[in-house]
Amino acid sequence: KLFGFWSTRGRGDLPVQPLASRLLRARGPRSMNVVLITFVLVIFTLVWRALTSWEVVQKCLHSLGCLAWLLQWYTILFVGVGALVTRTFWDIVFFEIFRYDWLKRADNFENKHFVPGMKAEEIGQLAITPWLRRFSLVAPIAGVVAAAIVAQHVYAIVKANASRISKDFEETSAAERRSSMPLKWYLGRELNMVMLVVGMPIVFILMAMRAEVRIWAVMTGSAFLPYKNTDGENYEAWTRVSTLELSTYTSDIEMCGFFVYITIFAFGRLCTAFLRNAPPQYQATLKYAGLQGVYLYVLFGLLRSVGNVVAAVLADNPKYAFLAATIREKVLTQIAPVFTTATLLCVYNMIVICRMCDVKAKLGNASLKFQGVRFLVLVAQIQLMVLTAFTEGSDLYIKAEEHLPPKLAAKVADFHLSTYRAKLIHAALLNYECLAVVLFQRCVWPAKTAYARERALGGDGLRERLLEAPSCDAEAAHLAAGGAAAS
Repeated sequence: KLFGFWSTRGRGDLPVQPLASRLLRARGPRSMNVVLITFVLVIFTLVWRALTSWEVVQKCLHSLGCLAWLLQWYTILFVGVGALVTRTFWDIVFFEIFRYDWLKRADNFENKHFVPGMKAEEIGQLAITPWLRRFSLVAPIAGVVAAAIVAQHVYAIVKANASRISKDFEETSAAERRSSMPLKWYLGRELNMVMLVVGMPIVFILMAMRAEVRIWAVMTGSAFLPYKNTDGENYEAWTRVSTLELSTYTSDIEMCGFFVYITIFAFGRLCTAFLRNAPPQYQATLKYAGLQGVYLYVLFGLLRSVGNVVAAVLADNPKYAFLAATIREKVLTQIAPVFTTATLLCVYNMIVICRMCDVKAKLGNASLKFQGVRFLVLVAQIQLMVLTAFTEGSDLYIKAEEHLPPKLAAKVADFHLSTYRAKLIHAALLNYECLAVVLFQRCVWPAKTAYARERALGGDGLRERLLEAPSCDAEAAHLAAGGAAAS
């Protein structure tokens, strides 16, 4: 009942509706709230990740034999999110692409009186142009390809790590092998962070697909089909329905950022651990002052996510659904400029931290490896704002018409980018951008890299470092020697 896999087929005498109005609606007793389910899944995974970092828990899990890997936090997270991605993609393919012929037969606004009282100008703003229709429908395909690459990448990393631990265990003495077991599915602190970075795009892909479903529901008018031929068939009902759908779109996009905040926080914690080689009098300063931009971004992001989850919970109750939409559209969107500043500060802070020799000594070219994370951080926050700035009727659009030369002003007047199209472009672009980021990360985060890790043999000292990286002093001495030799 929670997932409602087959409860979205339409109801009673209502016509069979396109996916955009039926799939996984965020309200109603027979539907599932994907935002809330994803949030609960991520929170559960984080708690389980913390618990499984204890040696005694890992020993209990590994005593279960082949079930040990199934109960690891990364398996639960990626299987859960992967199931949601698969379900969403299947419905998009079955309904939008096949049954409705790439959305060619799903535009209810071809009937000018579909929504009583709607003006022709608004109908024009909702129209999906041919190129945008193809662009948005191919986007989920790119998203699924990216999700498959993420799954393969995660599998390769885990398998390589397990092979290294098994090999280390075989090289130990016979007495130690009898008294311990190899915790081969356990991931060290660095590898845990790598898994978050590698897996982050799959959450973007899921929520971008969900956002496309929401905006399709509005632009094709399928969200209004349940109100046809009823007493609620009026423009006021359309306004309410479209507001609820667009607010859920906002919620889906906001959920993309939640996993980013977790990844950035893990990055901050890891960098703090790397600074243990700094002089004692500077460790506290570097720990708290050196990462202020990162922590400010995470703090604002978590507050934003709390508001998003509160709205998602309220949306499950029809009585408070419109209040939830108000919170999303009037509150969460209004703090975007402040959050943009925190985003830029976080990105700058990450660039500075990644250049520190202690971080580079442990992660190699850390700045390059975190380019994908920084890119998604910027895209999630700024891309829609940029697209909206160029929409028809925006301040920039009006000023361009007023102050540009007549020839350029005429081209601006012919540029009809509505807010609805901007939202659809943004959601579709996220799928393509995630594919690019996934391919990039597949190259810069090799699966067979032996990251510094805690001892995972199940004996004494789970915190023992296996790969000691050179200190900053050693690196500086090496560079100085190189310079002297060159001179």
